[in-house]
Amino acid sequence: MQLRPARGDEFSRLVYRILVTEKRRAIRDVAAAVGMEYASFHARVIGRTHFKAEEVSRLIAEVPDPRLCDYLLSNTAFVAVPRPMPSRTPQQSTFQAAVQLATESLATIAHIGETVLGGQLDTSGYEHLSNHVREAERAVSNLRAGLLSMMPRKSRPEARPDRPDPVPSTVAAPQEPAAVTSPADLIGQDLSY
Repeated sequence: MQLRPARGDEFSRLVYRILVTEKRRAIRDVAAAVGMEYASFHARVIGRTHFKAEEVSRLIAEVPDPRLCDYLLSNTAFVAVPRPMPSRTPQQSTFQAAVQLATESLATIAHIGETVLGGQLDTSGYEHLSNHVREAERAVSNLRAGLLSMMPRKSRPEARPDRPDPVPSTVAAPQEPAAVTSPADLIGQDLSY
């Protein structure tokens, strides 16, 4: 059976792109894994009908593509962050999370420098920069979880809505930045706050 391109809502088009265009997983396999008949799932993927909330949750569990979560959380104050996997070596995992954060942060800074030199930010540049920022946000969350995993369980602070983050931010209020005309101007400057 030949699949036609998704014509429905944006979420269905994204699912279509991930499953059909990018061939991440076979539609039949995902349909079975989320507990749906192939025909019903196919109707949702091509946009003939909409996904229900509980179906979306099962879909994301089976196809853990961050773009699905990013789509659902777009235009909100929230960012999708995967739960950190338990590690036998929390120090190494925390170090890897810190390296990922530094990598994404430096990529963001480099792109901002290129944008400053170019004079304006176009749509593709904005999307590229936003992707680096999203990955840096995920890296911050993973780093926080890694730091918590290094603490003895009995001394870990409880996560409660009426308390600040267990690992508070130490970043002070931003100061007026020095004039920067190119990324090279940042070399040798103290970038800490």
